[in-house]
Amino acid sequence: MIKLAQFLSAIFVLVLGSAALTAILFPSVINEPSGFNAVTNYGFTNLRTLGAPTLSLAVITAIGLYKKEWLLILPASLYFFFNFSARVISTISEGYEPIMLFGLMFTLTLFVLSQIALHSFRKLA
Repeated sequence: MIKLAQFLSAIFVLVLGSAALTAILFPSVINEPSGFNAVTNYGFTNLRTLGAPTLSLAVITAIGLYKKEWLLILPASLYFFFNFSARVISTISEGYEPIMLFGLMFTLTLFVLSQIALHSFRKLA
């Protein structure tokens, strides 16, 4: 069971790390498709700064994966929960669009998997 938790945590590190590095190094890739529409260098800087906390979550999760500490996996789980909650609120307040379904399902899946990993690491402790 612990190997499954480590595998899931590695997936979280990959997802968070790739999202962060994309936001930091290639903000133009997420600019138009995500609806940010940054048109100035300052706008791209704002996109880059979104990657910094996400990268820190990836690093914390990687440390938790290595040390098998559930408390270090918790921030990533909370991030997925709050991300999903924000998407639900957005869907309710702005109205549903079919493109939103992917984001909702993706973040919900990550949250559920993070809960499985947390439970496994807590059993180990």
